Amino acid sequence: MTEDGMRAITMTPQLLRDMTRDVATLLLRTRHAVALWGVMALAIVVVTRPTDAFAAVVVCVAVPALALAMVVGTRRSVRRALVAAFAPGTTVWARVEPDALRMSGALGSSQTSLSAYREVRVRGSAAVLRLRGSRTFVVVPSALLTDEDLGLLGAAVVRD
Repeated sequence: MTEDGMRAITMTPQLLRDMTRDVATLLLRTRHAVALWGVMALAIVVVTRPTDAFAAVVVCVAVPALALAMVVGTRRSVRRALVAAFAPGTTVWARVEPDALRMSGALGSSQTSLSAYREVRVRGSAAVLRLRGSRTFVVVPSALLTDEDLGLLGAAVVRD
C-alpha cells in the first residue's frame, strides 16, 4: 500500500505469463467464442456425413487447425497488449473508490467510473472488467484488488 491508499505491484515476467493465460482463458469462454466453438463442432458433424471422403478429411483437419489458430492468436494478442500496458519491471498501481477505478501503469494513469463497467470476472492473476456498450475490456492484476474492492466493483456493474 502507498500513502494515498493505492495498492502497488511490480510486474514480473512470470506474472505476465500467468495473466496472459488467465485473460486468454476468460476471452475464449465468452458468448461469442463459445458460439464459434459450437459452429466449428457443428461443421465437423455436418461435413463428416457426406459421401465425399476427401471433403470430410479436409474439414476434420481444418476445423481443429482453425480452433488452434484461434487459441494461439488470442494468447498472442493478449500477451502483446499486457506487455505494452504492464511492461516487466514497471510498478502498477490501482485503487477502487466508491465511484471510480484509478490505475497507473506503463502507459500512464487512468480513472474510470465504476458505472462504465458491465461485467467483472476474476480468474487467477487477472481481473477482466468489460466496458458497457462495447466489447472493450480493462485488465487489472488481481493482486491489486481486495475482496472489498471486488464487492464495490460487483455492486457498481451495470449490465447492458
